[in-house]
Amino acid sequence: MSVAGRLGSISTRMLIILALAFLLIILMVYWVIETQAKPRILEMTSETVVETGNEAINSIMANISHVDGLAKATSAMAGGLPKEDGLYRETFGNLMQQTDQRIVGGGVWFDPNMYAQNRERQSFVWARDDAGNMQPLEQYNQVRQTPSPYYREWWYIPAMYARHDHCVWSRAYVDPQSNQPMMTCAKALYDSRNQAFDGVVSFNLLLDNLDEAMKKWQDKLGGYVFLVDLDNRFLTFPDQSMVTQATEDNPQGEMVTAHQLAEKHSSFAPIADSLYSINQTLIDEAVAKDESRYTLAARSILSTTNLNKISEQESKLLSALLLLNIDQTFNLVDSHLIETIAVPNDFVLQQPATAFVFRMPFTYWKMVIVKPNTDMMSVANALSNQLIQTMLLGFIPILLLTAWVFRRYFTRPLKYMALAVADMGALIEQKKYQQLSALKLPHSNVSEIQIISEQTNQLIDRVVENEGALAEINVHLEKQVAARTQDLQQAMDELKASQVHLVRSEKMATLGQMVAGVAHEVNTPLGYVRSNMELVGDNLVRFDELLQHTDQLLQALKAPTINQEQVKQLIEQTLQCCEEIKEDEVSEDLADLIKDGLYGVDQIAELVVSLRDFSRLDESKVKDIDINDCINTSLIMARNNLKTLDVNTNLAELPLIQCNPSQINQVLLNLFNNAAQAMPPDHKGTLQVSSSVDEAQQYIVVRIIDNGSGIKEDVLTHIFEPFFTTKKAGDGTGLGLAITAQIIEQHSGRIEVSSVVGAGTTFTLMLPIQSIVHEKKPAQVLFES
Repeated sequence: MSVAGRLGSISTRMLIILALAFLLIILMVYWVIETQAKPRILEMTSETVVETGNEAINSIMANISHVDGLAKATSAMAGGLPKEDGLYRETFGNLMQQTDQRIVGGGVWFDPNMYAQNRERQSFVWARDDAGNMQPLEQYNQVRQTPSPYYREWWYIPAMYARHDHCVWSRAYVDPQSNQPMMTCAKALYDSRNQAFDGVVSFNLLLDNLDEAMKKWQDKLGGYVFLVDLDNRFLTFPDQSMVTQATEDNPQGEMVTAHQLAEKHSSFAPIADSLYSINQTLIDEAVAKDESRYTLAARSILSTTNLNKISEQESKLLSALLLLNIDQTFNLVDSHLIETIAVPNDFVLQQPATAFVFRMPFTYWKMVIVKPNTDMMSVANALSNQLIQTMLLGFIPILLLTAWVFRRYFTRPLKYMALAVADMGALIEQKKYQQLSALKLPHSNVSEIQIISEQTNQLIDRVVENEGALAEINVHLEKQVAARTQDLQQAMDELKASQVHLVRSEKMATLGQMVAGVAHEVNTPLGYVRSNMELVGDNLVRFDELLQHTDQLLQALKAPTINQEQVKQLIEQTLQCCEEIKEDEVSEDLADLIKDGLYGVDQIAELVVSLRDFSRLDESKVKDIDINDCINTSLIMARNNLKTLDVNTNLAELPLIQCNPSQINQVLLNLFNNAAQAMPPDHKGTLQVSSSVDEAQQYIVVRIIDNGSGIKEDVLTHIFEPFFTTKKAGDGTGLGLAITAQIIEQHSGRIEVSSVVGAGTTFTLMLPIQSIVHEKKPAQVLFES
């Protein structure tokens, strides 16, 4: 077919139109994603980052508020106490012992001459030792040990000028004693009597858990997260070595500022500039609020602090913080986001990123979340790509489905119709009318094609005779029925053979248990019979010795010349041997050993008789028997399995009934073995077997009661079903109780069971006294052999 012919078909034209429409839809979807979806998703991602950042700020503020509250309470308590050394040491010593492990030190520091006249230094300070216990320190009261007075320290002076009821937090530093990063919370102490400034209360807070907290938020958000203090000095950073440097005053190392890090890594400059701008805004707000107070506080902090302990910029920030914190409040629902910064190429992530800067109330610490732009746009890009890929992948099945529909409902029916009409013409020429029915046209969903098909099929129906079609159908059905009947009969034979095999397996398993028990019961008496015979042999040696002495004496007496001395000596030896035999009671021992041996032989004989009675190979048919005999015989057969149980029998005098003794023995043995298996290992088991006649004198009743683990209610209703078992695979076939129930039913009896979980189970057998077991009854296929 030419190209023009292919393009002129209905199917090809429809596919081209569908492809063009789908391409237009993809272009529209791509435009909507780029112009509408991506900006909105980016906004939502930023909102998620802001919400998570606020959550992180609130969690850190919760810990800071705890220390702030502790400082407030300590300041109020210290201001109201009488100034007595013992009272302060006891009161604050107990308080420090009860503080959280993250508080590693602190105390009460009095201003010169405020605790007592002419006493320049007086502090009550505690710090944790290597074991983590708070210990008092006196070194800060000694000029020799600490030449630089504490009231000139960079953390002490700002608290003097604080006019709010919160801590003044110091910058982060590495403690020279513990080599741990920490900060100091300082709170002004006022005398409760005259509200005069008395000194400062301080607490040293470990910052080691901040790294873990930041890592947690970093794992949640992606990118990286870090904290800086008021002076933009790092508190945490993903790589701590990048923001720590040793100094002359602190050889252990102290945190650098954001500006110092930006000098090493220029790509960090946008974030450092933003942090500096935030601090400058803080200073500008303080100047605008009260410039004179701000300037006075800044100069005082800088001038009164020990030399080089605080920078001019830090004194300005502390002054601004002291002034602005008067009106500062903290609300969990407020947003702490200050600024969002675009970072062209972050030096940690090595790619463009966006930094979100958050500021904490009171401390004015800043938390910065740096998130790569690829993460910010990953959801939008993934959604766009996935949607377009899905549409492209979905278009292929649609295109194939369309081609299949046109081929099935248009092209193929027309081709099939043309070939069928040609074949009909050939059959009509050959006068093979019966074969025309094989060429009937199929139903079509296309109305025009369906009209042609219906008219053609009606023509075929007029030609083909109904009788011929029916004959062919009947032959076909008969073949199918015969084949299905043969398959069904084969399946029934296989099922019957499998069931018979399982029943035989169950019987062999029972026989195996019985044989094992019989072997054990025979070995026990056989063992001590053998032992007794060996002892008899040992004792007979003594009589052989006596016979030897007697023979020697007779030889001496029969000699031609009798040696009186020798005869006397032989007589003494013979008499001595007799006395030793009497003293050792050898004759009595021999009698006892022979008696015990005969008892063991009797036991073996009894077991053999019981085994014969149990099997009753010579009495396999129905006969009159005493059920008590079956009970006693089965108990002997099961004696090995029941050896750990306390077996009690209460057997009444019973009339003889007609039954198959070997089958009744099989029922009883199965129930006895089940009772033994139901006993927990650590439980003292008992088995009670009783027989009686019911009140109506119609049935013999046998009850088998155990105190084992019992049977659950949902299991109890299924225990007589074939193949039902609660044992592990390989431990049982689930046919034991099914066979038991069938045997009792064939004897026109009943079997009942009741059980209490944890208390035990009772099986009740009821066999009719006037048995009709000899009548032929239809047996279930399960128990045919």
